[in-house]
Amino acid sequence: MRIGVFAISAALAIAAIVLIMRDLVPPKTLTFAAGGEGGGYWQLAQRYRSILARDGIAVDVLETAGSVENAQRLFEGGAEVALLQGGISADPSLQALAALFLEPMFFFVRRDASVSSNPGRWSNVTTAIGAPGSGTRAAFESLAGALGLDPSAVNPSPLGGKAAADALLAGEVEMAVFVAPISAPYLKPLFSAPEIQMLSLDHLVAISRKLAQSAVTPLPSGALSFDPPLPPETLPLLTMVATLAASPKLHPSLVDRLVEAAREIHSSTDPLQAAGQFPRIKGLALPVNAQARDLINSGPNPLHSYLPYWVVAQISRFAILIVPILILLFPLLRAIPGLYSWQIRHRVVRHYAAIREIEQEAAGAPPERLAALDDALSKIDQEIASIRLPVHYRDVAFTARVHIELLRKKIAARVEGGSV
Repeated sequence: MRIGVFAISAALAIAAIVLIMRDLVPPKTLTFAAGGEGGGYWQLAQRYRSILARDGIAVDVLETAGSVENAQRLFEGGAEVALLQGGISADPSLQALAALFLEPMFFFVRRDASVSSNPGRWSNVTTAIGAPGSGTRAAFESLAGALGLDPSAVNPSPLGGKAAADALLAGEVEMAVFVAPISAPYLKPLFSAPEIQMLSLDHLVAISRKLAQSAVTPLPSGALSFDPPLPPETLPLLTMVATLAASPKLHPSLVDRLVEAAREIHSSTDPLQAAGQFPRIKGLALPVNAQARDLINSGPNPLHSYLPYWVVAQISRFAILIVPILILLFPLLRAIPGLYSWQIRHRVVRHYAAIREIEQEAAGAPPERLAALDDALSKIDQEIASIRLPVHYRDVAFTARVHIELLRKKIAARVEGGSV
């Protein structure tokens, strides 16, 4: 019994060691799909790059059109981690590492354009809706579909980011839509330009209920500037939650570093969120990486003060794996003593079928057949006597041999003229 339990434990330990040693040494490079150069996502990716550089990890920030392309790059293997805008459709094979921050959907308009705050009343408004492949473009198209906007409501322009902001300031478009961090650099001139205003849509709660993964969040008055106060009064904004997404093959040590970087970058307060509200795992559309979930729920591992980050990451990974393994193995471990006992007893008990057949046949067999049956019993007795059994199980063999001896005596009595 002890040998069996030891063998299983040793096999599990070896399997765990092989699993860990297989990729113990972490990679030193990481491809991070961001957005357009100079945009909000690009700037955040640069901050991740600086933080991971402390551990000697080189981050290649990949310029993209935005969240839609980011999700595609992740799925195709062209990137290992990316920032994704809330509501963006991504392959479910990808994983979420954390929800990072609230991302508003801004509608900036020229004051001289007299654009209605009710989207249902828009008519031929020249609108920069974001570049193809961008999250802004996808969000606006989702919004238009959810609200059933007439195609003539907007005259779309495929501009996004800084290009869209410049076009709005130059009067080339009447409205520009952005889904971006409130700190995005191209938004600053729009907040302060006297000819531009931020449009707060009517019926925003109803709109958010039609748009997946969105909510209404107030932007407090004075949140952007106190003199002059911007906004002059509290404005409700349509917001979505940005996600740090990754390939399911991402090395565990990189998961560890990315989550810690996310904690450093996104845990502070900003105009839309309280301190400590992010990073979190609540409300994510993608499956959450198990190691990232544990890091966010439990906080930094205290072993980081004593061991290299990649060693701690493997220890954390092993801890995540071993708990469900032990839960599954516990019933098996409890059953091992019984299985062992059954296997030992079966060496003897399996002969009882032949003994019973001989007993039944001997009851009506002719005298000339009884000698052959006695020989068969003698052979079974010898086989049982030759079985090597642990001390605690020898009573099983003794009992079987007693039964054989009693049956042989009955056969002998029958041969001498008695009955079986």
